[in-house]
Amino acid sequence: MRVLSPSARMKVALLGRSAFEPHVPRTAEWAELRFFSLGEDGGATATAADEARTWGAEACLIFEPQRLGEDVVARLPGMKIGIVPAPLEDFESFAKLSTLTRPGGSGLRWLTWPESPVPAELASLPWLQTLPLPVDTRRFTEGPRLQRTGILVPEWASPAPAVLERIREQLPVELLPRGLEPSALQERLEGAGVLLYSSGEPLGRNDPLPMLALSRGLLLIADTAFPADWYVEPEDEFLVRSGEAMVRAVDALMRRPGSFHAVRVRAWQKVRETFDASALFQRLLHDASLMSAVEERGPTGPSTG
Repeated sequence: MRVLSPSARMKVALLGRSAFEPHVPRTAEWAELRFFSLGEDGGATATAADEARTWGAEACLIFEPQRLGEDVVARLPGMKIGIVPAPLEDFESFAKLSTLTRPGGSGLRWLTWPESPVPAELASLPWLQTLPLPVDTRRFTEGPRLQRTGILVPEWASPAPAVLERIREQLPVELLPRGLEPSALQERLEGAGVLLYSSGEPLGRNDPLPMLALSRGLLLIADTAFPADWYVEPEDEFLVRSGEAMVRAVDALMRRPGSFHAVRVRAWQKVRETFDASALFQRLLHDASLMSAVEERGPTGPSTG
């Protein structure tokens, strides 16, 4: 098994729904990359698998692998790594992952989970590492547009109506509807300065929007934090506020527009340093190749020191 070196260029296919395109590098120095859309209903999965094989992919990274059938996974070429972008909680998805990673060359070789720990029911599967859903930061090279203070609020994660009404009295608020195409969502993020987000679960756990907002240099004001092992720091890189405290944060932004510039800049830098898709996928494939080579040699193989 070849270990991926910094100078190697391999063909890497990335497969998933169109919503994952902002998380896929368009280009990389270390590989030829191509995104194959699986379609929202799974109807294009077999076609995408055949296209990846025809293209000559040497490795396949599959977002939401539990959506695929065994026959589709078997048709994919090269090393196959399933990327689970959000925690799974139902028995059906657990069973599907177990089926797709059965021993043999036709199934998934490795899996990633977005946070730790992996559920006990899945502990026996071939987990390679914890991998939060990354962001293709090269699509957005311009630094934070700190002069922008327009507020975005997702309809599915909106603060309480009374809180939102008070905020509307201070600054314009634009509601984000569900189901926006990646290009439309990008346009909204590029034109705004703040994301208000209210949720009962850790940020980014089931929704990539908070991380996408940080990658564009928006000020994120939320009532919960990111998973602890993602190391996105409250107060340094985003604000944790709820209810009246969220209103006061917006009021401070209106009265002193430069109040949170440092927070926005640190968040923008953190995403580039820690969540860049190109760097994370390169490391993922390197580690997968290395671990596969170690397993193939077995316990009596030569030591790597």
